[in-house]
Amino acid sequence: MVPTLGALLEHPELGLRLLTGEAGGMSEVESALLVEGADLAVRFDPAPGVLRRVLPVLSLSAESAPEEIDGAVRRLGDMGSAGVVLAPALRDVREPDLRALTASADRAGIPLLVTRIPSTQAWTRIMAVIREDRARAIDDYREMHREAMHPNGLDHLLRWLARRVAGHVVLLDRTGTPRHAFPGLPEDVLDQARGEIRLVLRGSAGAAEASLASGVVNVQPVGTPDNAGVLVVTRGRSFPPPTRSLITDASRLVGLCWRAEEDARRGRRATQADVYTREAVLHLLMTGNVQGARRVAGAIGPSLADQVRLYVIESPPKERGVLVAHCEETSEGRAWIVQCPVYRRHIIVLAPATDGADPMEEVLQDFIRPSNGISIGGSEIVALRDLASGYGQAFHALAMARGQGTGYARFSPGGDLAALLRPHAREWAEATLEPLSAYRPKRPQDPGAPELTATLRAWLDFDGGAARLLKIHRNTLVARLRHIEGLFGRSLRDMETQAGLHLALRILDGPEGDGDQLPLDALLDDPVIRQWAHLQLAPLMEHEPRPYLRTLRVWLANNARIEPAASALGISVPGARKRLTRVETLLGRSLLNGPSARYDLWFALKVHDSQAVSE
Repeated sequence: MVPTLGALLEHPELGLRLLTGEAGGMSEVESALLVEGADLAVRFDPAPGVLRRVLPVLSLSAESAPEEIDGAVRRLGDMGSAGVVLAPALRDVREPDLRALTASADRAGIPLLVTRIPSTQAWTRIMAVIREDRARAIDDYREMHREAMHPNGLDHLLRWLARRVAGHVVLLDRTGTPRHAFPGLPEDVLDQARGEIRLVLRGSAGAAEASLASGVVNVQPVGTPDNAGVLVVTRGRSFPPPTRSLITDASRLVGLCWRAEEDARRGRRATQADVYTREAVLHLLMTGNVQGARRVAGAIGPSLADQVRLYVIESPPKERGVLVAHCEETSEGRAWIVQCPVYRRHIIVLAPATDGADPMEEVLQDFIRPSNGISIGGSEIVALRDLASGYGQAFHALAMARGQGTGYARFSPGGDLAALLRPHAREWAEATLEPLSAYRPKRPQDPGAPELTATLRAWLDFDGGAARLLKIHRNTLVARLRHIEGLFGRSLRDMETQAGLHLALRILDGPEGDGDQLPLDALLDDPVIRQWAHLQLAPLMEHEPRPYLRTLRVWLANNARIEPAASALGISVPGARKRLTRVETLLGRSLLNGPSARYDLWFALKVHDSQAVSE
């Protein structure tokens, strides 16, 4: 923002000529001072630095003796002036012995300039140029800051600088790798300026400028020691001093923007790492790997409670931050809060179980308003090893809360088919899944039985959302499912196949039973299971002429596909969807979204129909 001696030399109206010193590295000049008479210099306070960034214009008269001029120049240099301009008091004053004064200025280390313009005019013109250059620099500085304030400030700033200097601008990191380049990457210039870039990157030079075969390059350091880089500015013609000053000022702001960008990138990475870690813990718990989940959770905290109550919260993005903050505050930081990897509007909360009133439940219910779009489902208290069951409970309760319009619902247990069958069905489950569990891939890079089992489990629960849960591409999911179909020799789109595989997986999730092992048909032909089936379907059978039970039956018969089910029922697709949503509310279970109760309901209808035939 402050012009230099070099910049003043670029103004022909000043008539300045440099006698000693180098224009490229000259001091900045904030003001000029008219000193009339060589002897007046001795009147100034000789304190060092008192004239820093001040350019004295020494007025020479016919009476000015050489030794007085020499003494004044040295005295002004001792006071830290940016340089000294020798100017005649009148046009006809004879020029002093410049050779002797140049030698004296060299010894004093002060730039010495001379002009033939009378001192008063020279001082006036210099002050005018300083004001104009400062005003222009202030305008540039304001524009730079305005560009830097954009959301993508670093890009905007570098684009502005490239336009302002009519050249190319490249930001290199500490390894010399281009991070930003506008309007393009001048690889030939970077190759030619490799030496200058290396010097600045190593800190061997504060800045560098060089004339190359393809133009002129200016290299400025940017950033901090832990995030160092260089700003390379190049164009076809040389940079005048004001442009050099502009590049220097811009490099400081580029460094700040780059640091802010890198800090924001690190913050996003840390946030994303936390999200992925929490998803990993959830995935381990859902697959029954409690010890693995505890180890991962212990790395970032908090530790996992032995017993938890799960909440699935469906919330608009604008409400999410406040909800999460209140959940953390209510649990005193002990709740595990996970962004659902499958449903973007869902938050999963693993709250430590408490005796008596549940403070988390009270806090969440306080958030529910008719207009804020928040729905919450809560599970029963479950052991950490049964988290998958707890998640299913909370998900079903969410469907009930949404359907009833209450905004909140707690899961109402109606019996777990897998738990009822497990003591006598483990052999059946193992035999059902044997083609998958016995599979060994031919190539080491292909997915084995554990990965394919996890894929099948995720797909049965979340359908296409399994790709997001497993962090794989949709094409990869499709390919794995086709491979699994080949292993079983059956279509996975068949509802009977889905229900059987889902039940077998759930049975094997639990502890081994000690009862006699029986085939599935014998297991289902049991009074306890018939009572379970009746309880599942009772809410639908109470409605005459039972349209909801028929809708459910037709939907399942069409492999849970709404379009063919609607056609078979003779109603519209929205009408069929509306009926199934009503079924969700009546049963207190989710059907249309996974985890879905459709597999248990398929078995409930099978048991119900078998009993009706026998009667």
